[in-house]
Amino acid sequence: MATPTKPAGARIQGSTVAELTASYQAAVQALQGELMAKIMAAQAGGNVAAMQEASLSLQAALQGVATEFQEAMARLQAGAPATPLYAWPTRVDKALIVYDGDRDAFIAFNRDADVQTAWQQVQQQAGQWSARKQLLKTSLKLTPKLAPTVYGIGKRCRDVLGLECKIEFFVYQGDQFNASVYPPSGDTLYIMLSSGIIERFNTDELTFVIGHEIGHVIFEHHKYPARLIMDAGSEYLSPLHAMKLFAWGRSAELTADRVGLLCCQDFTAAARAFFKLSSGVTDESLAFDLEEYVKQFVDLEAEMAGENMDPSDWYSTHPFSPLRIKAIEIFHRSDTFKRLTGSGEASVTESEMEAEIARFMSLMDPSYLTQDAGGDIQRYLFLAGYLIAGADGHVDDVEVQTLGRLVQPDIFRDCLAAVGAQPMDEMKGQVVELSNKLNNVLTPMQKLNIIRDLALIATADGEVDPGEMDVLYHLCGFFMIRPDFADQVVHDSQQEVD
Repeated sequence: MATPTKPAGARIQGSTVAELTASYQAAVQALQGELMAKIMAAQAGGNVAAMQEASLSLQAALQGVATEFQEAMARLQAGAPATPLYAWPTRVDKALIVYDGDRDAFIAFNRDADVQTAWQQVQQQAGQWSARKQLLKTSLKLTPKLAPTVYGIGKRCRDVLGLECKIEFFVYQGDQFNASVYPPSGDTLYIMLSSGIIERFNTDELTFVIGHEIGHVIFEHHKYPARLIMDAGSEYLSPLHAMKLFAWGRSAELTADRVGLLCCQDFTAAARAFFKLSSGVTDESLAFDLEEYVKQFVDLEAEMAGENMDPSDWYSTHPFSPLRIKAIEIFHRSDTFKRLTGSGEASVTESEMEAEIARFMSLMDPSYLTQDAGGDIQRYLFLAGYLIAGADGHVDDVEVQTLGRLVQPDIFRDCLAAVGAQPMDEMKGQVVELSNKLNNVLTPMQKLNIIRDLALIATADGEVDPGEMDVLYHLCGFFMIRPDFADQVVHDSQQEVD
C-alpha cells in the first residue's frame, strides 16, 4: 500500500485542547488535499487500481492522524505533555517498543542544562553540513533498479512501522559487515551499507539490520553523539557525563534491535545476523545453532561478574553481542512483542522483561550506590576523591564539581564543610578505616566501579598528575586490585573524552 510523504515530525502538536484540535484539523485538510488530487487524477485517467490504492492510503493516513490526536488528548487530560517524547510519527506504539533504560536516559539528557548547551553548540558547529552530499562524494547511491532487494526491504520496514518517509541507500566497498544511518533531512533517511553485508546477508537478516538502523532515527538516537557532545562541552561537562552518554548509547542499541526484530518478524534471522556480525563467518564451515549461540550469554555473564572486568566496557558504544541477542530473545518472548505483532508466546510480562534486561545490562555499567544504606561508600568516594584531587598541591574547581556529581548532595555538603579544617593525615586515616570496612561488604565488581569513579577525579582537570596516580594506586591496593587497572581505566577515559 502506498503511503503519503510529509516532513518528519509529529503531526498533532499543541499544549491546549484548542491547539491540538486546530493541529488535527490542519493535518486532515493537508492529507485530504494531497490524496484527493491523486484520486481525481486517477479517475480522470480511468485507472481504477490507482484510485483504489490512493483511497486506501487516504483512509490509513486519516486513521493515523486520528489516533495521534486521541493519544495527544489523553496525555493532556492525564497531565502529561501533549507532544510525544519522540517526534517521528509511526503507526506502532513507540512507548511499548523503547527499552526503559534508553527512554529514561533520553529524558534525563533533555532536562540536563549542560548537555543541552553542548548539544546546541554541536548544532551550530554542524552548520549547513549535508549528509547526502557527503554520501554522494564517498559512496555509490543505490536505486530501486540497481538494488531492488534492498529497496524492497526498505518498503517492508516502512509498512511494518507505518512510516511516512523516503529512504535512500548508499553502499561502499568493504568486506566487513557494517551498516549505519545518518541524521535525517526532512522526510528522508540515509542508510549506508557495506558491500560485504549486502552480498552475504540474506533478505531476512538484512531486514533486521536495516530495521535496526531505522530504529535509531525514530527514537532520535542521533541527538546526543557522545564524542561531539563532550568535545563541545569540554569546559563544563565532566567525564561522568561521558560515561552516561556511552551508557545511553548502549541502551539505544537495544531499542533499535527491537525495531529490527519487528521489521523482520524472525528471531532466528536476527540471531543469525548477530552470529555473522560477531564471527564474520557466513559459509558452512560453522554450523549455526541458535540454542548454542544464546548459551554464550551465560558464559559472558559469569565472566563479567568476576574480578577480571575490562574497564573499557564502560566506554563501549555497543553492548556485547551475547547481551544483545539475549535482550531480543526476551523481547521476542514478551507480551509486549505479542501486543505489537499479534504473534509470540507472551511468556514474559513487560515489567519482567525490562527488569531482567536492566539487570544484565548493568554488568557493563553497574551501580553500587543503591546498597549504601549508611553512606559509607559516599563518604569514602568524597574523601578518597579529595585526596586524589589534592595530590598535585591544589584542588581545582572542576575536581570539586566532579566530586559533587559523584556524591549525594547532602553528604557532599557535609564532607566539603569538614575538609577545610581537617589535616590531610587524618583524612588518609579515615580512608584506610573505610577501606577496611568496605572490603568486607563489597563485591569485586563494586570495588572496580569505585576505582573507576575515583579515576574521574584524576582526569577531571584534563591532566593526570603522577601524584594523583600514586594515590589511585594506593587505593587499588586497599581493595586488592592490581594498579594497572587504574592505568587502564584512566587511559580509556581519556581516549573516549578527548
